[in-house]
Amino acid sequence: MMARREQTQRILGYEAPILRGVWERPQRMGAPRLWSALWLVLCLWIWLMMMTVVGFTVSLIPLVVWALGQGTLIWLTKMDAQWDDLMFAHWGRRYKAFYEAG
Repeated sequence: MMARREQTQRILGYEAPILRGVWERPQRMGAPRLWSALWLVLCLWIWLMMMTVVGFTVSLIPLVVWALGQGTLIWLTKMDAQWDDLMFAHWGRRYKAFYEAG
């Protein structure tokens, strides 16, 4: 009986669940999705080029470099979720450091 009363008191269309994609950045493997995908594609391309030139054994180097780079992206995301926005703002708008401002 109690559950039925709660259902009738709700206004349809007024209450909606908040999706995680609205307030969280989409991530892949712990880092921002765009940077993870670009880093993966770049490392796979270099790996394929090395496979055709030097063979399989030496071509494992780009895969190790990918793992280190992905770890760095994850670490940056854990430190500050908006690190890439801050980086672009610093480089693009030439923000001054704290001690230079004023």
